[in-house]
Amino acid sequence: MDVLPVEILLQIIAFLEPTDLVNLQYVSRRYLEICRDNTLWKTLCFEHSVAEVRRRRQLLYSQMDTRLAELARAMDNISGVPFHVRDVNALNAEMQEHRAAARRKAALVASWDPSYPGEKTNFYQEFIHRHAPHSISWFQDAQYGHREDRLHHEATGMGVLFNDAGQLADKLVAPLEDGSICIWDASGDHNRHGGIIDRSPIGLLSNRGPELDHEFRLTQNKAIMTETGAVECVSIDSRQKKGFFAVQNVLNEVDLRTLQVVSKTPYPFPITALSEARHPTPLTVGTNWTLHLHDTRKPAQVSGFGSSSRCELIAGTPSKTDFHRIQTGDFGGHVSLSQPGALSILHLPTSREWDGNGDIWVAGRFTSFLNYDRRFFPRLRGTVHSGARLSCLNAIPQPFVPLDLRLLRHYPSPAAIRQEKSIPGHTIIAAGEYKGKGSLELYSLSSDPTRSIISSDSRATRKQNSFYHNRQTASSSKLLSVAAHGTRIVFSDGDGNLKWVERDGFTPVRQLNINTEDSVNSQAMALNPGEGDIVQKIVPTVADSCTGGGEVPLGKDSLIVWTGDGKLGMVTFGRSPAFNVDDLDEQARTAQEEEHMRREREYGRELRRALERQAAELSWMRGYGL
Repeated sequence: MDVLPVEILLQIIAFLEPTDLVNLQYVSRRYLEICRDNTLWKTLCFEHSVAEVRRRRQLLYSQMDTRLAELARAMDNISGVPFHVRDVNALNAEMQEHRAAARRKAALVASWDPSYPGEKTNFYQEFIHRHAPHSISWFQDAQYGHREDRLHHEATGMGVLFNDAGQLADKLVAPLEDGSICIWDASGDHNRHGGIIDRSPIGLLSNRGPELDHEFRLTQNKAIMTETGAVECVSIDSRQKKGFFAVQNVLNEVDLRTLQVVSKTPYPFPITALSEARHPTPLTVGTNWTLHLHDTRKPAQVSGFGSSSRCELIAGTPSKTDFHRIQTGDFGGHVSLSQPGALSILHLPTSREWDGNGDIWVAGRFTSFLNYDRRFFPRLRGTVHSGARLSCLNAIPQPFVPLDLRLLRHYPSPAAIRQEKSIPGHTIIAAGEYKGKGSLELYSLSSDPTRSIISSDSRATRKQNSFYHNRQTASSSKLLSVAAHGTRIVFSDGDGNLKWVERDGFTPVRQLNINTEDSVNSQAMALNPGEGDIVQKIVPTVADSCTGGGEVPLGKDSLIVWTGDGKLGMVTFGRSPAFNVDDLDEQARTAQEEEHMRREREYGRELRRALERQAAELSWMRGYGL
């Protein structure tokens, strides 16, 4: 076997099952490299995909019934792909049939293929994420009171601090209900994976100092930190190592190196949403009734809650100095919303090819997207009607592929798929609720006006081939959060489910429920829908800048979740969980016990020396007859 060429070895091992391929990797480095062949695992991902399994099952059923077989043959003839190409009078009938089967499989693979030209996809890792066992590891609780009471502070938000390269999650940052900020090790690089590595004093964000009674201060802090209930209340700037925390109507800027408040900026209404923070781009702040640009380059100052800022903001017509106020971060250039409830703010990358769309997208309890160009803020760039009340916005740097090309029954040519994927563009992903059911929505942004929901010559439009709404199979309850995870889309719903679908927005991949699945540090419980915990926010451990452009280390592409009960967890895939904080607690208890024993030994030695000195003094005194 060792003397065979790689091409022949690949043909042989292609007959093995995925579990056997994994075991074969342990034989040698050569077999490890061969068994990680990307084309091989791409084929396995396709053959084990839900769409292909369903197609083969339907084909089997159609072969059982001649009438269904005739119908399938007629559909294939309409689409231009023959069902069977076999001429009994031809000498090369078997070759023709083999070539037809190969062309048909190529069309199926092209229609399923979730990757795009120029995107680096590790299909071995994709297969693990699609089919390997999953687990949830819960981060260490920020406890208070006696350890045996198991009391802990709930997280009121969540953000991720990425490493210096800006690619992988390094630390997890969250405000707690006691007004403090807690930081966890999210990468394992700090030797406390899943454990707390730093924490600020109580009341840092809520501005309730230690002069108050402890219990009264905890009660007041909890009331302040949980009053608004905003999900997008934390934004982390990994470049500047700063965090922005919204508490009621105040935006707190915190230096994450020292955990000290740099500035406090009041707004006229409670803050309900923050955009991503990426210096030097201004932060977009959404309140119940307004939108603002917060320039992080403005000199930091800890301000109070004066009424002058509020009056200037709520004033009627804008003055001539609006542009200057936008530049300096003043409140003059703001947007007044006609309907309350901005819940999610999306910043599109400015490095994309210009497509006539604005950089800022806002969604919430109102039924339309709001689009703004930062250069002309606060002027409205355009709107896109959705009809749903949206909870979360996200985006992937790949173009939107129309639904008619995604449907497997049409069997589009691979060339048509490649051409559609090669057109520059982005896809906006939205999650929310429509008539009581979950709504997952995809919208196209492209430099081609015919493939974009908003173009330069139209302020409000929605072309038929530029969007897709999944309001039937997404979920029976409201969708709460959505994110891009590898070549898949993951979202959470009101029943505690995490669901993965293909980039088409409707083909299922896998799902789990955080209330019924076995997880580390938590016993599985069988609960009725709506009675358990829910996932309010999902953040991948791989940054958007690394998705599709860089090589992600194996096992590092996970998900960090924040639940409705204020818990923080990490969803991983593979044989073993990411971490177990019980081990950290055991190590802490062991270290504490060792420290206690060390102090006891030192105390014993000091006591023995003191007794020996006392005995020597008594002996010396007896020598004088005393």
